Amino acid sequence: MRLARLFAGAAVGAGLMYLLDPEGGRRRRALLRDQLVSAAHKTTDAVDATSRDMTNRARGVVAELRGRFSRNDHVSDDVLRERVRARIGSVVGHGGGIETHVDDGRVTLRGPVLTEEIDRLMRRVRSVRGVQDVVNQLDVHETPGTISALQGRPLPARAGEVFDLLPTRWPPSASLVGMGALIAVAGLAAGRRQLGW
Repeated sequence: MRLARLFAGAAVGAGLMYLLDPEGGRRRRALLRDQLVSAAHKTTDAVDATSRDMTNRARGVVAELRGRFSRNDHVSDDVLRERVRARIGSVVGHGGGIETHVDDGRVTLRGPVLTEEIDRLMRRVRSVRGVQDVVNQLDVHETPGTISALQGRPLPARAGEVFDLLPTRWPPSASLVGMGALIAVAGLAAGRRQLGW
């Protein structure tokens, strides 16, 4: 314990000497101040972005739950088409190649899709609020081959259905806050262990 205090005192003393040096201390203090201000601005921006993100996610969940429990499932074809397009984009790696036609709640899907994605796609489109029927006119392929609509980076394969509220990839701001919380918890645990709690 005494050795730790000795090292801590030496580190504080070295830091003060570094910052209070008559020749370069002023520049070092200004640089440190600028770095602290920059870090504070970045942290504030990250917290604001994370707060907005979580608020929007919560509103989306509330809207989805309200819609599921409402008695009126009839929506316009345009609204239903956008709902289906959004769901396709979250399920299929190459959703841009799939055409969606909606007529009075009946959804027709056309275009290329991979075999491994077809079951999940159909299940998720049928679950969209307002969909009465799904007509499958998709071209199913084992591999992307030379089909341009299937080229590019697909979504990673999922073992099963994933609850949409908990995404597999978080925005950078949410990752930053999560890492900060993890570091704080680790520091607290280390402090308790050192004090013998």
